[in-house]
Amino acid sequence: MLFSVVICSYNRREHLLAAVESVLGQTLVADRYEVIVVDNCSTDGTAEAVRALLEQHPNVRYVYEGRLGLATARNTGWQAAQGTYVAFLDDDARAETNWLETAQELIGRNPVNLRCVGGPIHPFYTSPKPDWWLDSYEIRTRGDVQRHLRQGESFSGSNMIWLKDVLSTYGGFDTSAGMKGAQLGMGEETALFRRVWEGEESPVFLYSPDLRVYHWVPPEKMTMGYIVKRAAANGQFEAEFALSQNPGLAGRLRIVGATLRTLAVEIPTVLLKRRRYRTTQNWYFEHCFVPIQDVSKLLRLLGIRISVTQRHGQDGS
Repeated sequence: MLFSVVICSYNRREHLLAAVESVLGQTLVADRYEVIVVDNCSTDGTAEAVRALLEQHPNVRYVYEGRLGLATARNTGWQAAQGTYVAFLDDDARAETNWLETAQELIGRNPVNLRCVGGPIHPFYTSPKPDWWLDSYEIRTRGDVQRHLRQGESFSGSNMIWLKDVLSTYGGFDTSAGMKGAQLGMGEETALFRRVWEGEESPVFLYSPDLRVYHWVPPEKMTMGYIVKRAAANGQFEAEFALSQNPGLAGRLRIVGATLRTLAVEIPTVLLKRRRYRTTQNWYFEHCFVPIQDVSKLLRLLGIRISVTQRHGQDGS
């Protein structure tokens, strides 16, 4: 078997079923892949809904993971996988019908040192967009041409297809990072990419604009408050990562100093850019994420932990 598609879910039954259906509708023949649904403590009938699919679709498998956390659920999924490659898709995403066939072609043409293939993530909506909203705010892309990622780059978690042996070698995803139920967390896939970059001289991460996935944008993501939450969560992760690379008091003080110097430049620069924008929202979405992230990073370096929760459910609740 070439692919195991892992979809981890927490209380998003209806979105999950649509995600699974998008994989079952692939142009790749069904015996080339399996779908593993990892139920991460759902209480909304997810188990019954997925089990109803099993008799009709022998390549669908159901796994329950009782330890809450997206990284933990992903690790459970890839460890159960029978495929040579493990593809990850979010429970509120939908794969284009040729997703796996495109991945198969990319892998066949680029076998040397290939560790992971990935592609863009485009938004879809089930509610009206604000007048100022731009789709680009939720597009995750590495450009319009196929290329290898450069040192330090990574793919977004809902469109990455890993060689299973690499996941095993590097221990999979960092369970101290990432989403845990309604608690917003970031960085579990970023940490994995960083370990591979550090561990190998020339790993190949192949990006293709043809490997497309579509991701749901609920109403609360189109608000200024969500940017604060996402940036704060990412800042906490970046602080933890920086401390792991610079242990001890001297390392912490060095990072604090560097972060303060960065903020001293970032904040005035961002404020000056406000005059170029007709709306506060567009300025905010395009320029404020990084300084908010760095403020959160600084707070964590100073010993202040920030816990961020988000609305979670079928309609974003």
